Amino acid sequence: MSIFKIAGICGSLRKDSFNKKLLIRAQQLCFEHINGATIEIIDWSQLPIYNQVLKYNFSIPGPLKNAIDWASRVAIGDRGQVFAGKAVAIIGSSPSFRPGAAGSGRAQFDLRKSLACLDMVTVNKPLIAIPDVGHAFNEDGSLINKHIESSIIKLLQNLVKLGKQLKVDPE
Repeated sequence: MSIFKIAGICGSLRKDSFNKKLLIRAQQLCFEHINGATIEIIDWSQLPIYNQVLKYNFSIPGPLKNAIDWASRVAIGDRGQVFAGKAVAIIGSSPSFRPGAAGSGRAQFDLRKSLACLDMVTVNKPLIAIPDVGHAFNEDGSLINKHIESSIIKLLQNLVKLGKQLKVDPE
């Protein structure tokens, strides 16, 4: 059986990023609960800035948009769009703890629009958007709220299912 490979890209470059911590936890949960799938966390921190226009307030983090912009460019002689027809799942968090905090939900909405323009297919449910993320983790990196961990596992299952449905033979 072939392994379904998931590329994990964190929208933050900050050393102690909670989103990076969340991605690492998703990687661990995938290893423990999703047979035939693995998450490789991509380090894109050394990419030069492609576009100086940064939008962080309720939108796509500039460094993440930069990585997408770079990866979406096809060199002369390469074949097609690298993202077209690929399945993608989005998880995110926010440090905000005020009532009604969306936990990255608005940024995820904007990201979904950009990914749709690249012909990617987004897993819609469950939505993983964690507010007050500074209080979301145990010392060992696991999430305090086990419902969130269960939701991440379900999201990963849905991603693998969708990815296999969209899969074309690799070259």
